[in-house]
Amino acid sequence: MQPKVANAFDQRDWMPEEAAEALRAHGCRVTLPRLAVLRALIEHGGTIDATQLTARAQCYEPGIHEATVYRTVKVFAEVGIASHVHAGHGPSLVRLAGNQQLVAVCRDCGAISPVPGGAVDQLVLDVESATGFVIEPGHFALEGVCATCAR
Repeated sequence: MQPKVANAFDQRDWMPEEAAEALRAHGCRVTLPRLAVLRALIEHGGTIDATQLTARAQCYEPGIHEATVYRTVKVFAEVGIASHVHAGHGPSLVRLAGNQQLVAVCRDCGAISPVPGGAVDQLVLDVESATGFVIEPGHFALEGVCATCAR
């Protein structure tokens, strides 16, 4: 397999045909399960955990197993179609490449919520100003408790 092409496409531009071309260009087969996972990612449009992604992919390819989804996500990440998000001790999270939005994950129920960019901008600036270190939010999820679970 050839090396990953990081952010080869912006998330808005991913279509199944383009992803199929990217897979073939990296020596990967285009299979019905891979297309089902891709369609599920596009349909969802944000960050999703593997269990939910499996359920969505099963709408396109009944019987697809979660292990197949994990393997597919790994291939997609290597090719540059998808990226993963680290979420503490929770499940593996995935999204289309190009989506760098910061997300918060509830440690109790697993809910995933997008975090508005402006909410972390000041933190990024303050850390850089104080230390010279540039934080790149988006690769890791914030962990906490959602409003529903906090009640």
